[in-house]
Amino acid sequence: MIKKYFFTHCVLASFFLLLTAAGPANGMRAVFLNRLANFEGIVPSLWSRIAVDEERAEVFTLNQRERMIRIFNEHSMEIFSLGDNVELSGATDIDLGEDGDIFVVYPRGKDRQIMRLNYKGEPVAAISLKNFPEDFKEFAPSFLQYMDGALYLADGNSMDVAVTDTNGLFQKGYHLKAELENMKEDFKDKPGEEELTDPERFKFVDMFGFHVDTEGNIFFTVPVLFAVFKMPVEGEIMMFGQAGGARGKFGVIAGVITDRQGNIYVSDRLRSAVLIFDSSFNFLTEFGLRGFRRGSLVVPDDMAINNEKGVIYVAEAANRGVSAFRILED
Repeated sequence: MIKKYFFTHCVLASFFLLLTAAGPANGMRAVFLNRLANFEGIVPSLWSRIAVDEERAEVFTLNQRERMIRIFNEHSMEIFSLGDNVELSGATDIDLGEDGDIFVVYPRGKDRQIMRLNYKGEPVAAISLKNFPEDFKEFAPSFLQYMDGALYLADGNSMDVAVTDTNGLFQKGYHLKAELENMKEDFKDKPGEEELTDPERFKFVDMFGFHVDTEGNIFFTVPVLFAVFKMPVEGEIMMFGQAGGARGKFGVIAGVITDRQGNIYVSDRLRSAVLIFDSSFNFLTEFGLRGFRRGSLVVPDDMAINNEKGVIYVAEAANRGVSAFRILED
């Protein structure tokens, strides 16, 4: 029933999208800059994973199909590529540590589930997960983020999150799907609530986007619930979002990130847009929208932001690669 409702909603949202015009709102706007390229032209990719080195103004992309990590400078030109010294088959996410370290996660790894590389792309350490409690026995992380000496790992299917040190030693964990089951009353006014009353069906929700802000708050997206969730370091889990095809509404949401000011960016695959909300979950503006004109997006997914430069990078489908936008406040 959830799948049936989800498909129906996607069709309706696509129809309403045709009736909706995009434009600036609430003093923020995004200006398209370029797409990541090399001397042969735009570098094609399908939903690359992105990481940003703000100090060096470099952008790292993990292209799972090519089994390659590409590095671009602040002008979006490729300057280096990695992959000859390490096997990237099965890698699903990437983030940057300190002193040039690169962390890559492998959900199905047997001897290791995380690889730490140096700035040359050479393997430094194969990291296995250690001292995980029994309730994390089946944990297979597909998302990874480095933050202040810790690795935040998330399993998109089980919606479990684990925090480890850089050697893979378990520190703490969260069962986010269980948290959502405790929030069922909050879904009474949301579309599809009647389908969520069955506990067994509710367990089939999964996570499409995962992010940890500089304060340690965890953000994640659940498309079938049309919602973005925030788990604060202290306090109860919160959510926002409303289904629809109009500005500020969610179709099929995916990636989520925050900037230094606490603004929240959410990519919407169906509406082919990136939506921006403030730290209180108020809608500010959106940009992109489906098409092939300058600055349009095609099924956006992962995002990363360079706060120093005020530039956000958005990974797309259809071999469109990664687009760069400058975020401006009017």
